[in-house]
Amino acid sequence: MKVVGFVGSPRKNGNTDVLVQQVLDGAMEAGAQVEKFYINDMNLKGCQGCDYCRSIDGCKIRDDMSKAYDALKNADGFVFGSPIYFFQFTGQMRQFIDRCWALVNPDFTPRISVGKKVVIVGAHGAPEAGSFNGVYDEFSRTLGMFGMDVKGTFIDAGHHAPGGVKENAKLMGDAKAAGASLFK
Repeated sequence: MKVVGFVGSPRKNGNTDVLVQQVLDGAMEAGAQVEKFYINDMNLKGCQGCDYCRSIDGCKIRDDMSKAYDALKNADGFVFGSPIYFFQFTGQMRQFIDRCWALVNPDFTPRISVGKKVVIVGAHGAPEAGSFNGVYDEFSRTLGMFGMDVKGTFIDAGHHAPGGVKENAKLMGDAKAAGASLFK
């Protein structure tokens, strides 16, 4: 089994990255092979709306998204993480999501196998964890279009300093347990 993490935060070792790693660590301890992509480090261009992918199984743009497409097609599970910046996922994560349009057939069926397991993680400075539930609900619906099974959403709230999430032992433990249980 393989689990791939996609970190939409520009901060390595920031709260989102720490939570993504917790899930991946749990999956690895349960026997999964893991891989992590830092979207900010990838050479990605935004979707051009050219509709090339409507007639061809793939994207016309040749950049690092091809590695992500391979991971999305071949892995069994995923961890998607993004902090909230100005009431939405980061621009990096939004660009990544937009480019996943190439994985959708013209009849809106997915070009990847259905049933892949997913954990969503996020972080924001607002004190209430549910402050941006709408963003996570919308993303869950997008993942549902791909036939993915969202197993949980874990949000770090109220921390601004990178790594502050480590103060929340329960959240850290829950995220790790989620990774361990992805394939049970």
